[in-house]
Amino acid sequence: MTTTVNHHNGTIILGCPRSGTTLLRRLLGAHPNISAPGETYILTSSARFLASDPSIDGMQVGVINGLGFLGVEEEALLARLRAFAVEFLEEHAAKSGKGRWLEKTAVDAFHVDAIERIFGDHANFISVTRHGLDVVCSMEEWCRKSGAYPRELHVYIQQHSQPLIAFAHAWVAAVNSILDFAERHPQNTMTLRYEDLVSAPEEMTNKILGFIGEPVVPDLLETALSDPSPRGFSDWKTFSKDRVDASSIQRWRKLPPATIRELAEVLNPTLTRCGYEPIRVSPADTDENARRRYEMGLTLQSLKR
Repeated sequence: MTTTVNHHNGTIILGCPRSGTTLLRRLLGAHPNISAPGETYILTSSARFLASDPSIDGMQVGVINGLGFLGVEEEALLARLRAFAVEFLEEHAAKSGKGRWLEKTAVDAFHVDAIERIFGDHANFISVTRHGLDVVCSMEEWCRKSGAYPRELHVYIQQHSQPLIAFAHAWVAAVNSILDFAERHPQNTMTLRYEDLVSAPEEMTNKILGFIGEPVVPDLLETALSDPSPRGFSDWKTFSKDRVDASSIQRWRKLPPATIRELAEVLNPTLTRCGYEPIRVSPADTDENARRRYEMGLTLQSLKR
């Protein structure tokens, strides 16, 4: 974990959706000098603005080369885009009477490369990871209750017919992108795990404050958790609680063994990279035994009726 004190005016939280990023935003936003609004999508939208497509001759067709024909250099474009995004965040901080801004939009995790181009050395970053199986379960609940898949998940849903498998691949892509970024920016990136945050919220929050150069304040957690107002796009589950607990850890153990086995094949390499134990599974069952279990389930259901 990085412990360097940084003095950037802004902090960006990067974490795959359903990794506890809203909880962290809620805790830090209670600090008297940190402004932490709901999800603004300002960085994701900036990343989409930079998107391009390759042409047949290899040139990238998009705003960077488009404006390049007008004499606008890429670095100048990125600086203006950065200033555009920061202006909104600094304005909100000023209105709140605070000196620092914090930005957290969960789907930013799928736009890390573009966000790096804009903000790489111009902000502090907090990199958050959570066990992939728990994220997969939470993503399924999130999409089911919202009745839609976020745009960033569409590509994975299109490629994998089983949503849980699609979410697993999305987690792998987002987390590896975040970890790669942290390795490239060790001086202004702090990494932490969701499990450590919920087991020791005060200790972890104080470490983050030390990292960004802000003083520890008394009763910060109590202040944060006593305010139930989401203020914009936010995780509804986080704001339904008035305390930090570990009740969402290892919820994946309720999944069927066959599902865990399939997910483990996708998740284990990245879980290991994050410092989690790989998922250990028993050998796959035979089709005959699976069919018998299915028939037994049908029988039990008929008996209930």
